[in-house]
Amino acid sequence: MSKKITLALLLLIVLASVSCKRDASVNPTNTNSTNNTPVTSTTVATNLDNALLLKLVNDVRAKGCTCGTTVMPAVAPLTWNEMLAKSSLDHSADMKATGIFTHDSSDGTSFSARITAAGYKWRTVGENIAAGQKTEQQVFTDWLNSEGHCKNMMNVSFKDMGVARVGDYWTQDFGAVQ
Repeated sequence: MSKKITLALLLLIVLASVSCKRDASVNPTNTNSTNNTPVTSTTVATNLDNALLLKLVNDVRAKGCTCGTTVMPAVAPLTWNEMLAKSSLDHSADMKATGIFTHDSSDGTSFSARITAAGYKWRTVGENIAAGQKTEQQVFTDWLNSEGHCKNMMNVSFKDMGVARVGDYWTQDFGAVQ
C-alpha cells in the first residue's frame, strides 16, 4: 500500500499542460455516496460551491480528455462524500494556518491517514491541492491543466470526491470505499 501512496504522491506533483473539452449540458449525480443524501448548503462547511465543483469534474469525466500526453477516456461520475469533504477542510485549514503547501499535514500526517481519520474506509484514495485560486472555475481549470491533477480527476478507480477551501488553500480528496 505504501508503494501505491508513493506513486499517488508522485502523480500529484507532476505538472504539465492538458487540453480537455467540457460540455456544460451534462447533469452529474449529486448525492452523498455514503447515504445517498442530496448535497445541500447545510453539509460540511467547505467555503465553496461544492455542487459546482462536482459538476465541473463530472462534466469532464463524462467526455474524457487528454491529461498532458495521456488520453483519458470518459468515466463514471463521482459522488460527493462528506467524509472526504471533512478531510479536505481539515487540510485546507492546516495549510492556511501554517502557510505550508504540501500533501502532508503540519504534524506529518499523510493525506491517506487524514482521510482514514475522517472515517472514510477506503480501498483507494488520492488528493489534489492548490493555492491562490479565487474561484471554483479557476482551481478546476488549474487542476485540469496539470497532468497529475487531471489524472486524479479522471481516475476510473475513484468513485467519491470531497473538496474544501480555506482562504485561498484548496484540497480535493478522492476515494473509493472498500
